[in-house]
Amino acid sequence: MKIGVTGAAGHIGNMVCRILIDQGHQVRAFYHKEHDALIGLDLELTQGDVLNKEDVKKFVEGCDVVIHSAAIISIHGDPTGIVFRTNTEGPQNIIDACIKAGVKRLLHLSSTHAVQELPLDQPFDETRPYKRKDQFPYDYSKACGEQIALEAFQSGKIDGCVLRPSSVVGINDYKPSELGKALLDFYNRKIPVLPQGGYNFIDVRDVSQTIVNAIEKGRTGEIYLMSGKYYSLKELAAEVTKASGVKTPKLLLPFWFLKMILPFVKLWGKITKAAPVFTIEAITALKLGHPNMVNKKAVDELGHKVRPLSETLKDFYDWQIQRGVLKKK
Repeated sequence: MKIGVTGAAGHIGNMVCRILIDQGHQVRAFYHKEHDALIGLDLELTQGDVLNKEDVKKFVEGCDVVIHSAAIISIHGDPTGIVFRTNTEGPQNIIDACIKAGVKRLLHLSSTHAVQELPLDQPFDETRPYKRKDQFPYDYSKACGEQIALEAFQSGKIDGCVLRPSSVVGINDYKPSELGKALLDFYNRKIPVLPQGGYNFIDVRDVSQTIVNAIEKGRTGEIYLMSGKYYSLKELAAEVTKASGVKTPKLLLPFWFLKMILPFVKLWGKITKAAPVFTIEAITALKLGHPNMVNKKAVDELGHKVRPLSETLKDFYDWQIQRGVLKKK
């Protein structure tokens, strides 16, 4: 099949492209600006913007399947509105273009941040209610984008399903992601203390394989939670030490202290002209990281698998050493 992938230069996007190529599919990769992650791959490169309807129209023409993974992830709010526009108008443009071009199937990548974390003492599955407008901008944008896609699937406008990954980690994280940056900082001993809380982590290879499986196996109009396993930040740091041999911090800072120093962190960011090292969004995500994300539906229907985090982290550090980003300790 000819399969189009938006956000193809992103962490999940480039991994999906690699799996599709290995399976013998023709891949058309849609990227916005940088495309380092796609260099050397046997695919068709297409540059454009999901907010540009003409770019999107050209991209989907001739595709049998489209996988929409393009989005803007933000832990710094949405001061210009570009996060909301990209994560809502983008899916709508893709849907409209796919319908007009006769694309047979569309997969929409959402996020666990699109739905409510509370209550923490009840299983977190596909039935959680959506985030509201008064919550963090990124979360609300993903909630809206998912609902736009779901309405199109469930009303019969186009065949497809929604896929919700938890926090993705692993190789081929070229940009790198916020989590990738943190793992590099752990290795370089730039993280002196740990915040409380944690999150559910899943290997990018496992998520990407499940996405590819969903092309054939995903039921129309359904939502699939592609989660891994929950780790506190203390447990994550311990796994980093096991995988890399690098000592990681053991001191935990309580949430009240982190919130108290946020104004100073923002001020330091302005002085240094760098993004703050942590934000209220990041702190809250860790505080509300759900300990029991249930992936049974994805396991049963899509063949979703979860490898040990120790394997994921070892492969990540080996990959960064091979690239010359890190020096072997």
